[in-house]
Amino acid sequence: MPGKGRRTVETEELNLIPIMNLVSILIPFLLMAAQFVHLAVIDSTLPAIGPPQEAPPEEDEDPPLMLSVAVTDQGFTVMGADAVLNPDRPPDAPPPNPEEVEPTVPCKERPCAGVESYDYKELTRILSLIKDEYPDDENVIVVPESAIQYEVLVRLMDSAREDRDNRTQEGTPRSLFPYVVIAGGAN
Repeated sequence: MPGKGRRTVETEELNLIPIMNLVSILIPFLLMAAQFVHLAVIDSTLPAIGPPQEAPPEEDEDPPLMLSVAVTDQGFTVMGADAVLNPDRPPDAPPPNPEEVEPTVPCKERPCAGVESYDYKELTRILSLIKDEYPDDENVIVVPESAIQYEVLVRLMDSAREDRDNRTQEGTPRSLFPYVVIAGGAN
C-alpha cells in the first residue's frame, strides 16, 4: 500500500497579541470602575462597665437629664433621670407609673409590623422640644428590645441626632443629641 505513511500537518501559531492588548486595557478600567467594599459607620458608644465615677452634682447645679429612648414593639418611650418624659403632657399632671406607661410615641399600627410602622417624625419633634429645655445635653441612650430590627435602630439614631425639618442659619440640620449610646436590650 503505497502512500500510506504518516502525514504531518503543520499547525500555525495563534496570534494572541490582540487579545493580550485587550486584556491589558480592560484590567485597569475594571479596577477603576469596581467598588469592592462599601462601609457605612454609625458612631456610637457602648455603656461603661461598672458604676459611674462622676462626682455628684453640686446643690446649685441642675441634675443631668440622662435622656434615653426605649424601643419596643409598641413604639418609642422617651425617659430622663428615671422618669418618662412627655413634653405634650400638662405640667400639673401627676407623673405616670413606669409599669403602666404607654409609649411616648406609639406605633402607627400596634404592634409595630415593620420599620415604617414607627413614627420617627414625632420622635424627632419630641426630642426637639426636650432639646429646647436642655440645650447643653448632647447624649441619648438607646435601649432596644432584643427583637427590634437593625434598620429601626439606625433610623432612631438618625432621628435623635438631628432635626432635618429645622435648619440652622448656615442651612445645616439642627443638631439634637449627637452622641448615641446603645444600652443592653429592654427584654
